[in-house]
Formats: sequence, structure tokens, C-alpha cells
Amino acid sequence: MNSTTNFILTRLCMIVETKLVGRRTPFERRSLELPDEAHTLRSLLTRLVHQEVQAYGERQESVGVLRVLTQRELQDAAFTGRVSVAPQARSGDVSAQEATQTALTAFADGLYYVFVDETQITALDEPVALRPDSTLLLVRLTALAGG
Repeated sequence: MNSTTNFILTRLCMIVETKLVGRRTPFERRSLELPDEAHTLRSLLTRLVHQEVQAYGERQESVGVLRVLTQRELQDAAFTGRVSVAPQARSGDVSAQEATQTALTAFADGLYYVFVDETQITALDEPVALRPDSTLLLVRLTALAGG
């Protein structure tokens, strides 16, 4: 067995979907690589936030650089109905720890729901059973107009 095969066997890769209630745009989908160990909702959200902060930092590195979209990126943008280009001015730095705390507080405040394989997870420290093909769904809630 080579090292690449061994690496694949010791990690899970789950699909993460996000949806904003009330919007017609399709789910945003991406993958999240996880170590093959016991997980809680807190550990899943922490890993997801850290991945998002890292991706944000990488996008910030390309700010101000003329970027040409690939055919695949254009097709993906057409599917979602939005073409996004890098901003021309850098935004501030983001702390992974602060972003994680914000995400955990938002969950505790009921601003979004989390489902793993169609089962709602209601406690941050509840053990979460994952399969190699598990899906993590984040549903962000919005207030009703006039409510």
C-alpha cells in the first residue's frame, strides 16, 4: 500500500452545503476533509471555519491582481447566477479563533441550523457519527419582514 492510499483511508471527506432560507439561489457545495476520529458539532464547525478563513486569506493574496476566469469557473458562475471577481482593495485580517467563536455563538443563538445526513444536530458537544459520504448542511435563518 502506498502512502497516498494510506492517507485516503485515514481521512473522511464530507460534503458541506449551505443555504440561506428565502433565497432562490442553489445550495453552495464544497468538500471538507476531516481526520478519521470522533467528532462533535463544535469540532466540525471549528474545522469548517478554519478552512474558510484560510480560503479568505488566499483570496486576499490575489486582491488587485487581474484575474482571468477559466471556462469551468464561468460555467459554475452561470449555474449560481453570479460572477465574482476579486476585490480591488484588501480587507482586514481575520482571526480564525474569533471567527470560530462568532460561528459557535451564532449557532447557540439559533441563527442557523445544522444537519448531518438529514439529522438535525442541536448541541455543540453532541457526538456526530460520520460516514465517508456524509453531508453537513448549514441552513441560515433570516427574520421575516415586519416581524
